[in-house]
Amino acid sequence: MAEYTKDDALAFISALRLTLKGKVGFKWLVERLSDLDVYVESVAAENERLNAYLDETDSREGYRSYCATHPRD
Repeated sequence: MAEYTKDDALAFISALRLTLKGKVGFKWLVERLSDLDVYVESVAAENERLNAYLDETDSREGYRSYCATHPRD
């Protein structure tokens, strides 16, 4: 699976939003895409803060150990 960046996600959301903007019946979707844009920005910012915290507290290895014992579903 390809690694996507925040900028890739935001560009995709923006392209969808611009494609649908002004089209009859898609106002609600355009609004949701705008909300999604804000959400992606906030999650990316939180991720940067968490990574900075892990580095500052020298906790990255502990986090990796935790992730190894608690895999994602």
